[in-house]
Amino acid sequence: MQTRCYTTNDGLTLNCLDYGGHGQPPILLVHGGSAHAHWWDFVAPALTDRFHVLALDQRGHGDSQWTQEWAYGTRHYLADLETIIATWGFGAPVLIGHSMGGHNVMVYAGLHSEKLRGMVAIDSPASYPDYAVKFLRDLGARPGRRFDSLAAACEAFRTIPDDTVATPEVMRHIALHSFRQEADGKWAHKMDRRTMIREPISAWRTLPDIKCPALFVRPEHSALRELANDLVAQMPHARLTIVPNSHHHVLLDNPTGLTAALNEFLNGIR
Repeated sequence: MQTRCYTTNDGLTLNCLDYGGHGQPPILLVHGGSAHAHWWDFVAPALTDRFHVLALDQRGHGDSQWTQEWAYGTRHYLADLETIIATWGFGAPVLIGHSMGGHNVMVYAGLHSEKLRGMVAIDSPASYPDYAVKFLRDLGARPGRRFDSLAAACEAFRTIPDDTVATPEVMRHIALHSFRQEADGKWAHKMDRRTMIREPISAWRTLPDIKCPALFVRPEHSALRELANDLVAQMPHARLTIVPNSHHHVLLDNPTGLTAALNEFLNGIR
């Protein structure tokens, strides 16, 4: 695996994992809120036989740069996707996002579907209700925990929401990539907690403008059970698939099932 760096239009350096497959059609994977590119480590390698697969650390996440002043609204993530896809030199990608990343992907696709080979949203809301925005804002206002060792940090690591059924091995792998050591020797989460302050853009209005092939992936146990069919119905060339034995963090809970669902969709993409 290699890493690439991209510069945003406001001067941030974004980290991007390159899993291989260079010279083939590109896939860009976009993680969810409070996550990072390594969340795709159990899915991405299985897609490199036919695609050049990359996974982005979104601004304020993973090994990408934080902003000085708050700039973590949907419009900022959208501008980053616009810049990367316009300048990376690989051509039109299949854009795949989970949770917040899938929300950003849907907004991008609604504006620029002609620049995509396809789009996949994985358990992603088209809009955020006010109570969710407030919950995340309140959570982000709390100071993050700091730990005396990486082992202690990994032991305390939890997902949000925490209803994952991922194996201990998967959780440890994700945790190992989630913390960095600070100057005083303490370990802290790599995520800028201000990323929990959201200014979302509703994707509902532009879903009918997504003309590229589209897939909505719903975990078996999803809070979006009632909305998934409505989302798919709004997109002209979309379909729904359900991954069994999974909750919201399906890429950790059942990476094999998610990979199979993605490959079935990608069979029709060139």
